[in-house]
Amino acid sequence: MSRRIGRPYAAALFSVVAERAPQALRETLGQLEAVAEAFQREPVLLRVFEVPTVTPAKKHEVLQAIGKGVGLRVEVQRLLAVLVQHARLHFLGDVVAAFRELVERREGTMRGRVELPAKPSRAQLDTLAAALAERLGVKVQLEGSVRPELLAGFIVRLGSLVFDGSLRTRLARFVAESRAR
Repeated sequence: MSRRIGRPYAAALFSVVAERAPQALRETLGQLEAVAEAFQREPVLLRVFEVPTVTPAKKHEVLQAIGKGVGLRVEVQRLLAVLVQHARLHFLGDVVAAFRELVERREGTMRGRVELPAKPSRAQLDTLAAALAERLGVKVQLEGSVRPELLAGFIVRLGSLVFDGSLRTRLARFVAESRAR
């Protein structure tokens, strides 16, 4: 549900920055990530914006101080102000993830995760990413995670795409085909 809430904010910010200063999309993403990381590191700071006893004027003042201190782009400051106004600042991580997807899509990059039965090496991840990039026609960045229950094979998730080459799926397909005969 929170991804659904974060997407419209990310899309609005993306369209404004892409129209006004497309070369600043990466900078904007970096600033969003920095602010989200700061709120994650210092939950007390995020709490200031969630407590109803802190006046809207004081919240605005704190937000302006953060923006000036970090040197945030105007568009990022405005997004944060809107999130504060609608009590949705705690969804900032989801906004960042959705904005990252939009920036990477524009750059022709897909970020994904591969699940393997054992910890993959960087070379294995790079080889698999290169094969997927060739097939999909985009740059692919993969992160690996371990799922011992797979036993063999892998599962790759790239956005809404799923490539399931796990032993479990292959066996299930074999059994289904055997029964169909």
